[in-house]
Amino acid sequence: MLLRVDTQTKNAERVIGTKLSEFSLDERGLQDILFRTLDRLVGDDELLVLAQSRHWQEEPDLLALDREGRLYIFEIKVWEARQENLLQVLRYGQLNGKLDYDGLQQIWRRTRGEEQTLSEAHHAKFDIELPVDRFNQKQVFVVLTNGLDVDTREAIRYWKTTGLDIRPWVYRSYRMEEKMLLEITPFRVADDPLEDQAEGAGSSYYLVNTNIRNDEADDADMLSAKKVAAYYEPWKYKIARIRRGDIVFLYRSGSGVVAFGKADGKLVKTAYHGDPKLPDEEYFMKLTAFTVVDPPLTAPELKTISGNQGIVFRQTMVSLDHEGGAKVYAALMDRKNQAASPEEL
Repeated sequence: MLLRVDTQTKNAERVIGTKLSEFSLDERGLQDILFRTLDRLVGDDELLVLAQSRHWQEEPDLLALDREGRLYIFEIKVWEARQENLLQVLRYGQLNGKLDYDGLQQIWRRTRGEEQTLSEAHHAKFDIELPVDRFNQKQVFVVLTNGLDVDTREAIRYWKTTGLDIRPWVYRSYRMEEKMLLEITPFRVADDPLEDQAEGAGSSYYLVNTNIRNDEADDADMLSAKKVAAYYEPWKYKIARIRRGDIVFLYRSGSGVVAFGKADGKLVKTAYHGDPKLPDEEYFMKLTAFTVVDPPLTAPELKTISGNQGIVFRQTMVSLDHEGGAKVYAALMDRKNQAASPEEL
């Protein structure tokens, strides 16, 4: 988090992040920046960068070695982290984890030429003689995104229990006096994956499907009862992740966001459609300050406003990054205020 402080009044306000595209940068641009500065990013003399990916090749965005010869495999995404990103970086681990010293040497030569061998470069960087059989005995997986959703954090926590070394990093870009500031920090995966969403830590933003394609009654019930719901395993458990004060956007497939509100934080378990044969197959939570969006905010509009072109609308629930979710909420509130009569305002 970056704060702008008025030293006279002692007041501080949060600086809102800026999309990389506003600096004419994409994933490849961010990759180029990291390729040139990675050693300074993680600390003095901690990593020796081997290579960055080539266009149209199934390769990690970045490969690097540390002092002990561990291979760092980087996956960079310009949107919020998703579990698919973890699978992709693990795929790269499968492809590169088998490389011996000679294989790494070929990658080094491709990038650096014939000036020195990989062993010589490693010695010059870390001032140690590392036997060639020590190279790439272990791998470290780094996923760099502009945020982490709950599902991804839970997946990371699981993979860590298996002994896999996965390290999520988060970046934020800011515009300050027409210059770009880039903040990159390791993200702590706490024992409780919802720790940073507890009440008082700030609202989270969720997009929840109204299930209209499976049952129109579910869509109608959510709007009439002013609630957010999900049904059956494992989808119903997603509602339990929502906390009091979180902003929920109800998304109707084929239409867009049709309503939104703030979760009251009280999880209710009930029979699906009131059928006693289906006990506790519906999990729901009431939404306060409930607002119907008419006309709906379409999927393309949602992507544009949030700055996230990678939203997967077919999922039951998607968590939006804080910046994007806040922009969507602000846009809907503006629409609501513009539609209100002077008396209502």
